[in-house]
Amino acid sequence: MNWPVEHHVVPRPDWRERLALGTDLALIGVVTTVFALPVLTAPAALAAGSSAIRHRYTEGGLPRTAPLLRQFRHGLLRGVPVVLATAALLLDLIAVGRGWVPGGPPLLTATALAVAWLGGLAGLTLVALGRDPALPWRHAARSAWNRPRATAAIAATGALAFFLALTIPATIPLLVGFQLFAAHILSDRLP
Repeated sequence: MNWPVEHHVVPRPDWRERLALGTDLALIGVVTTVFALPVLTAPAALAAGSSAIRHRYTEGGLPRTAPLLRQFRHGLLRGVPVVLATAALLLDLIAVGRGWVPGGPPLLTATALAVAWLGGLAGLTLVALGRDPALPWRHAARSAWNRPRATAAIAATGALAFFLALTIPATIPLLVGFQLFAAHILSDRLP
């Protein structure tokens, strides 16, 4: 019989490496969530968390804390406009959802889709900041704007994570790390 022969066998990680990856992602998510609790620090914490995820993804281990704290400190003021824009979007979504403004379900659907798309752009911007912490936030956002497929995929996973967080709120710190990891994976695989 002429059976095909595999010439190049790709080694697969065993269960210990997969468990280590999951615990590292959970740890990064918990630490990122703790640093994001004062709300104004959320963008800086997410950018530093994205750098930690990128390091774990590429190097296979947890990064040192000094560069992450430095990135967090430098991102504090840069993140204030992001927090204000996010608050305005959420207020708009709440106003439309509760009927405080006219438009009903069609406007609610359009607003929710716009918020999801902007969430995907924010996720792709965080990936760019995770790759290069010295990159200005405006340049990271501009580069994210030019990648609609990756933005749509990150928006979809973000919506799934959002609904999971609404269903089981105790998973929010874990979801942060896993969502950042998913954003990095999707960014590398989609144009």
